[in-house]
Amino acid sequence: MGILIESHELLPAVVDVQLDGGKVLDSIVRTIGGWILGGRYKPGATLPREEDLAASFAVSRTSVREAVKYLSAKGLVETRPRIGVKVRPRDDWRMLDPAVLSWHPDLSHDTELVASLIEARRIIEPAAAALAAQRGTAADLAAVEAAYLAMKRAIPSNLDACCDADLAFHRSIIAASHNIVLKSLIGTIETALKASFLLTTGLMENQSRTLAVHKDVMDCIRFRDAAGAQSKMNHLLDLAQQDLGRADKKTPKV
Repeated sequence: MGILIESHELLPAVVDVQLDGGKVLDSIVRTIGGWILGGRYKPGATLPREEDLAASFAVSRTSVREAVKYLSAKGLVETRPRIGVKVRPRDDWRMLDPAVLSWHPDLSHDTELVASLIEARRIIEPAAAALAAQRGTAADLAAVEAAYLAMKRAIPSNLDACCDADLAFHRSIIAASHNIVLKSLIGTIETALKASFLLTTGLMENQSRTLAVHKDVMDCIRFRDAAGAQSKMNHLLDLAQQDLGRADKKTPKV
């Protein structure tokens, strides 16, 4: 079954749907994924009927069915006989899948997810910084320094460039750890990391202070101070956590 609603009330018109089958499927998946991640359909909610979705997207029911299968494989939905397609609990969503994260309509304001990300970063990045101090090569250190200098040039006038450089800074430190598991993780969480940088960098009350802590981390790695690198990375994450707290207070509650 499902939610019975008039087709014109179903959902916003879907635009830029291509004739190519793969692009059609991608458009459907991204749109429905965005509805779920953005909260239009919350966990436990039932999606509109297959035929209503097909009419809304102006595609065949087979295309909708394929999109639902893909969303199901990512943990977002499940199909129940005589009920329809239901949104699964958020804990089941594969939130660190880059594809899933790319569907999020406003990732930088999903404060629960970004807060969880910072908690995960506390587990990963201080240890990575310590390992980088122990194992980093001259080339690794040059990559860290290049990212730092790019941040310095971007602050405070170019937020996008600053976030890109910040991401490169953290990526280069994890690469310098020479731990193959940690190096694989940065690719998985890169989209969410950038969103958290956009949020916290945009709210920094003292950008020069934050830049100085990045330099502290870099210097500890350069001087092979593993304990210092770990401590300074934790300090950097403290600042990010403080900025996130300010962002949460400024975000309108709906």
